[in-house]
Amino acid sequence: MLRGIVAAVGALVAGLAIGWVIGSRLSHDPHASNPVPVQIAALRSHPSTYSGKVVRVAGKLDQCYAWECSLCPEGMTTANADQRQCLALEFRSLMPGTGFGEEEQEKIFRFASVTLTARFDPSCWKGPCLDRPTVLYGAVVESVQSRRSSGDGLWLGGVTPLRDAPQLESAALKAEALKAGFSANPAMKVFSVKGDLKTMVVCSSWGSWPSSLEGAVEAPSTIDFYGCGEFRKVGASWVPQVQGI
Repeated sequence: MLRGIVAAVGALVAGLAIGWVIGSRLSHDPHASNPVPVQIAALRSHPSTYSGKVVRVAGKLDQCYAWECSLCPEGMTTANADQRQCLALEFRSLMPGTGFGEEEQEKIFRFASVTLTARFDPSCWKGPCLDRPTVLYGAVVESVQSRRSSGDGLWLGGVTPLRDAPQLESAALKAEALKAGFSANPAMKVFSVKGDLKTMVVCSSWGSWPSSLEGAVEAPSTIDFYGCGEFRKVGASWVPQVQGI
C-alpha cells in the first residue's frame, strides 16, 4: 500500500503548483506591496492597533487539521503549547468565494516555519465565532524557512502515542493489511494505540515511522514518507478503516 507515500509526493508537487498560483496572484494584489511587518506578540498585545490591516508575520504552523490551524511563536513546542499565544488563520482561497485550495494549503504547509501576509481582524477575540477563532484572513505564504515531520511538529491539541505492536498481533495485522491492499515492499510495521485496545495502525515506509495516531492517519507532514491505515477490532476480526487505504 503506497497510496499514502504517493500522496505525500503528490502534496509536494501540488505545493509547487499552489505556490506558482499564489505568486502570480500576489504580483497583482494591491495589498501585497505594503503589508505591515509585525510579530505575533504585538498582534496579541495590541490588536486594535493592527485591526483591519494587512500584516506580514513569521512563525510556526501547527497541525492545521480539522478545526485548527494556527501560526505560533517559533519557540513553542507541543510540551508548552498555548493557543493564547497563537494566531488562528485561514489560507487564501485560490478561487475567490469558493474555499478551493484552503485545505490543500493546510496540508502542504502544516508544521512549517513560514512568513506570511494576511488581513488581521481580531473580532473573534471579542465575541464567539462559529468555527476556529480566525484572526488572520486570506493568508498567503511568502516563504518557508523550514519543514518538520509530524513527530517534530507543533500539536496544540496533543497527540495519542503509538507503540510497537506485540509480535503475534503484528503478524496477524500484517496479514490483514496485505488482504486490504497494502504492499509488502517497502517495509511494513504495526503499531498499537495507547489507551485503545480496539485500534491498530499499519504503516508502509521507506525509512521514517509515525510516533502518534494523529500523525499517522489524520495530519501527516509532507516529509513523512509513509502510508498508514487504521484497523478497528470488530468481534474477533480486524477491519480496515477508510483512512490510509
